[in-house]
Amino acid sequence: MTKRLQSITNKTAPIGAIIVIFLLWLFACNMELVPAYMLPSPVDVVKAFVDNFPIMMKQASVTLQETIYGLAIGIVIAFVVAALMDRFAILYKAIYPVLVVTQTIPTIAIAPLLVLWMGFGMAPKITLVVITTFFP
Repeated sequence: MTKRLQSITNKTAPIGAIIVIFLLWLFACNMELVPAYMLPSPVDVVKAFVDNFPIMMKQASVTLQETIYGLAIGIVIAFVVAALMDRFAILYKAIYPVLVVTQTIPTIAIAPLLVLWMGFGMAPKITLVVITTFFP
C-alpha cells in the first residue's frame, strides 16, 4: 500500500485571507476608525477606479512607453559597455570599480536629482529605467 503525499498548500487560504483583509478594511472604514482621507472605503476605491479608468489607461500607456524606451536603451548600453570591458582589460579595470560604487546609491536618492537636472518630462523617468536596467 502506497501512501500519497498530501499537498502542503491550501487552495482556499489565499482567497480566505483576501476576504478577511477586505472585511477588516470595510469594517475600519464603516466604523470610522481611520479618517476617510487616510483610508478610503473599498467601495470608494472601486468607484474612483471606474470613474477614472480612461485617465488611468492613458497614463498607463505613457508609463509603458517610458518603460520600453528605458529598457531598450539600458540593454543596448549595457551590452556595448560589457563587450568593451570584456575586450579591453584597461576599460574593465577603469570602469568596473565605478559601476560597483554606483550600485550603492539607492534609486530613491537619484530620482529627485534627475528631475532637477532634466525636468518633469519623460527624460528623467527613462534615465531612471536605463540606470536600473543597465547594472543587472
